[in-house]
Amino acid sequence: MENSLRANISILIPDGENHLLKSVINGLAQVNGIKVYIMSNKNNIAMRYSRFVHKFSYYPDTGSDLDWIANIIKEIQKHDIDIVMPIWEVGVKVLSRHRDNVLLKDKLGLLPSYNELNTALNKWDLSTHMVSNNIPHPKSILLESNNDQLEKVDGLNFPIIIKPLEGFGGGHGIRKFTTKQAIENYFIKNKFNYPHIVQEYIEGYDIDCSVLCKEGNILAFTIQKGNMFGEKEFGPQEGLDFLYENELFKIVEKLIVSLNWSGVAHIDMRYDKNDQQYKIIEVNTRYWMSLVGSIIAGVNFPYLYCLASLGKSFKRPTYQLIKYLSIKGLIKMIKRDKMFLFRLDFIFNNTPLKFVLKDPIPLIYKLF
Repeated sequence: MENSLRANISILIPDGENHLLKSVINGLAQVNGIKVYIMSNKNNIAMRYSRFVHKFSYYPDTGSDLDWIANIIKEIQKHDIDIVMPIWEVGVKVLSRHRDNVLLKDKLGLLPSYNELNTALNKWDLSTHMVSNNIPHPKSILLESNNDQLEKVDGLNFPIIIKPLEGFGGGHGIRKFTTKQAIENYFIKNKFNYPHIVQEYIEGYDIDCSVLCKEGNILAFTIQKGNMFGEKEFGPQEGLDFLYENELFKIVEKLIVSLNWSGVAHIDMRYDKNDQQYKIIEVNTRYWMSLVGSIIAGVNFPYLYCLASLGKSFKRPTYQLIKYLSIKGLIKMIKRDKMFLFRLDFIFNNTPLKFVLKDPIPLIYKLF
């Protein structure tokens, strides 16, 4: 049992205002002896009241990366921090970029190199990288602004999807078009000053791979296939099947080696039913919405991140091939079938409910 483990580790999460904080703490809370210190640019976040947060510190956002790093250094020195673990892309990027400016930089957890991080974050750079490394992905083109020539899409097969080049996670900003006329009309009505990537839409299904890596070596992973759409077509799924696909893993492994990746990542993929091949869509360079599902399946990414950052070796964990529902997915399932409410074993073991019951005050605070 994981909660029977003990580790005397002090961890600083410097971007605690992020919504993924609860999931990360759910993982760290499974191991006794871990002290979690939270630093946030928002004062009244619900998770500051978690029973698993040892100390919360508020620092107003000055808009300066160097001010943020100075506050991190202050927290490291004040609390004798062992590991600094950013959980969101912005924090990962700032620390990767300014790694050499951080006093006691040996306290920083696993981070990708700044160049490879930018390659992964920029969807066009990632696409060209995958072309160079012969990694399966959808055919793509770059549109730099509204004034760019839409004739470029003539080389793509419809339907196509268009999305901003960087940022806008969770499916935001993604649009699907079935004809060239439809995308032309969209650009006439919507003026953009930022670049977009246009990709052929893959007929098939979503499937993702979550990884923890060190210098191009995958230390831990889970593969999960969506089985219940959320509110948005391109947003996170509310239900997952954890499974293993060797062909998919080999493609992910090739990408991770080519990027010499260190840290966590969540790789969005689709199975192309026409080519009968898995293809990489994009890389999220941080923790992911279904992190609790990975933890329930048997891979505690936040804890393993700590071990790897401290240079401790461990055997690559196996995971259970389970079904998982988020809280929204659970509510949706109960609305469909009231009798599902009586599947208590599944509800307690395959959803985040048990984590909520163990640490209810943040939810109560959030609600009231």
